[in-house]
Order: sequence, then C-alpha cells, then structure tokens
Amino acid sequence: VKSVDPCEFRGSIRSIVQEGDEKDRGFLHKAFTCLTKGGTSFDSFLLAASQEVGQSILTLPWVFSLVGMTSGICLQLFFATAALYTNYLLVNLHTEYRKRLAVDKDDPRSSDVHYVVSYADIMGYLIGWPMKWLSFAAVFVSLFGLTTVQIIATGSNMYIFYPEIPKRTWGLISGAVFALLAFIPNFRHYRFLVVTANIATTYTSWYMTISAATDPDAPEDPVYDAPRNYDEWFRGMVGLLFVYGGHASNIEVADVMDDHSTYDRAYFWSYLYVFTLTMPNAATAYYSYGNIVRDNQNAFGLYEASPARDFGIIMMCINNLVAFGLFIGPLFHIMEKALKIHRKAFWIRVLARLPLIGIIVLFAIAFPFYGAFNTVLGAFTTSFATYIIPLIAFNLVFRKKDDTINMAKPLPAFVQSKFWLMRFFNYFLAFVLLVSGVGLGGYASIKNFVAQIDQFQYFAECYG
Repeated sequence: VKSVDPCEFRGSIRSIVQEGDEKDRGFLHKAFTCLTKGGTSFDSFLLAASQEVGQSILTLPWVFSLVGMTSGICLQLFFATAALYTNYLLVNLHTEYRKRLAVDKDDPRSSDVHYVVSYADIMGYLIGWPMKWLSFAAVFVSLFGLTTVQIIATGSNMYIFYPEIPKRTWGLISGAVFALLAFIPNFRHYRFLVVTANIATTYTSWYMTISAATDPDAPEDPVYDAPRNYDEWFRGMVGLLFVYGGHASNIEVADVMDDHSTYDRAYFWSYLYVFTLTMPNAATAYYSYGNIVRDNQNAFGLYEASPARDFGIIMMCINNLVAFGLFIGPLFHIMEKALKIHRKAFWIRVLARLPLIGIIVLFAIAFPFYGAFNTVLGAFTTSFATYIIPLIAFNLVFRKKDDTINMAKPLPAFVQSKFWLMRFFNYFLAFVLLVSGVGLGGYASIKNFVAQIDQFQYFAECYG
C-alpha cells in the first residue's frame, strides 16, 4: 500500500463526498481536509487521550472521597499501568490477526480494502466463537454505556451552568446535538474534534486544580474520613477502573490509522499525558475539600459560578460530544455489519445510525445517575473489555514460547526469555480483576445503583 500524506484527501475509507481527482481540489478544501482528517501517530495520540480522559475527570474527586487519598493514588497508578499493558497485548493480537488474515486468501476480508477490524473479529479468528461472542457482548455493552454516560454528564454539566432547565431536558437537548455525529464517516475525520477535546480536558483539569488549591472558602480543617466502609471502597475502586476503559473502541481507532501496529506507542504517550490531568485534579480537590466532595459526584458543583468555571463547563460539554463520537463509532460499525448495509451509500447508513442514538438518549434519561452509572460500567464492562479479555486472549493465542517466534509484532527479548512468567502474570492479573472488579466491585456498584433508582425513580426530572 502506498504511503500517503495525512493532509491529503486519501485513505482506504472513502469520505462522504469525492469530487474528482485530488489535483483538482481547491486550497480551501485541502486545508479543511488537513484540519479534520488524519491517520498519523499524532492523530492516534490525540484519539487515545480523548478516550482515556473526559467526563471521568469530573468524578475523580468524588472517587477519592470514597477510597481515600492513599488508595486513590495507588489504585489510579495500578489501573493506568494495567490498561497500558493490556493495550499492548491488544495491539499485538490486532497485528497478528492482520498478518494471518493477509495470507488467508479463502477469507474475503483479506482482499477488502474497506474492511475495518473489530474487537470481536480478532477474538473469533484467533481463538474461536466462544471468545468472539464474549468479547462482542462486553464491547457492545461497554460502548453503549460509555456513549450513554456522555449524555448524562452533559446534562449534569449544563444543569450546573443553567439550573432553570431540568437535567432531563438538558439530557434530551444534548442527545439531539450529539446525533449530528452520525454524519461523520469514521475516526480518520476526527482530527479537529479531538484537538478541541484535549484542549477542553486540559483547561478544565487545571482550572479545577488551581481553583481547589487557592479557594479562600475551602474549609480550614477538611475531614478525611474515607474509606468509611468496604462498599464505598469497592465502589470507588471500580470508578477508578472505569477511567481507563477506552479499549472497547481501540481496535477500530487503530485499524484506520496509517500504521496500526504503532498504536501502543501513541497510547503510552497518552497515558503520560492523562496523568498530568487526572492525578493533580483529584488529589487537590480531595485535599482541599475533604468529605464535602462526597456530596458532589460532578466536581463542577464544588466551585462558585464564574466565567472561568462556566467556560470549563462548555468546554467539557464539547469534549463529551467528541467522546460520544469516539465510543459510538464502533457501535455504528457493528450495527451496519449486522444489517448488511456497511457497503451501502453513506446516507443509508446515516438513517440507520439515528435510531441507535435515539435508544441511547432514552436510556440516558431513564437512568441519569452520573457517578453510579460509571461504577456499574467499570465493574461489568471495563473489567472485561479493557483488562480480563486481552489478558486471557493473549495466553490462548500464544500458548508456548515457540508460538512467539514468528509473531507479527515480536516481544522484547527479555520478555520472550521468560515467556512462562508473562503467561502466569496474565492469568494472575485476570483472576484478581475478576474477583475484585467484577465480583466485589460489581456487588457494591449494583447495590448503590438500585438505591439511586429507589430514591429518584426512572426518568427523573431532577436528581442528585
């Protein structure tokens, strides 16, 4: 495949409109394309950073108020590092899948230049149908939940910005605006949006950090009483686990980049960048306000109204819009393939996408419980899609050291020499996450979610 300039209007995935040859395009069209479309490593970094940090920075201070400062810092380091490792495993599996598929001439996907790999495709081809459907279920529910929570977060943000309109109405307005993303073909067209999203999260995180550190109205003797019980600690734990749950859409993102095998490097740099936003924000807010944070699942509620705060709210709503697009993109892909319209005209696919967005909006206003929703997702979807499935799948594909000799993306020499230790570590980590995340964390998060429903009921107009 010929290498291309990412600023040129080319690529294996067609754009919405193609008007003649590239040489006939005007300057403005080329400039617009350069701003909005790209598949470079830098685009991968921007996409990864947008996926990993977004509305979750607004709940991190609340999470710290559940688990405490020490546990919060340690758990964030642990889950972030584990997510970095499992993303590396996923990129290895993705690259191995592409290598094997390229020589499998009996599979029509091997010669289809428009084919975009999905998480379930990799698991089904390399392992078998049970893992395919397990991963499909985990990824589908994860993406559905991640898109839903963007609408919930935007409704919560806008209610803080303008409380004269109920949160439920803000949720409906947000869903209507987010539906416009159905008209964006794929992740190669997100360059300008993800740049904006990363500016939004950077500004908001540092606004909160500085405001919390300098707030003259902060209590003189804040109370640090977390964790108060095991339920709260495990609920906070899966809330931190949820922060690094972008793996469900990583495959589709990596596959439309110019070189999908380097996505793990882009993810590493995004991992470092995300830490500059999440750790100072969460730690400073909890340090300044103590247990007051526990009553503010959306951290914007901690700060007095001001132009700086309101600008942060608007910017985070824009970030939620972008995150919604990043997480719903693979759902569009899954649905279009299931309906066998993925090769149809783009307007047909758009018409099919809009009802899916409508269902997500309905779900968001039925269960508008911000922090509680995040913890349920973390326990039952992020645990599997981000951590457990990649760990187990890698061990099933590469069962012994000899299987790694001709890997499409070779392991480092020091890892290959102790391959048995890597496999043992994978199984051990998967077991720990299954017991603590899905088991104990799942119980605590469901218990809290049910309590929220009992208190506010379904389709609540106003809620906590």
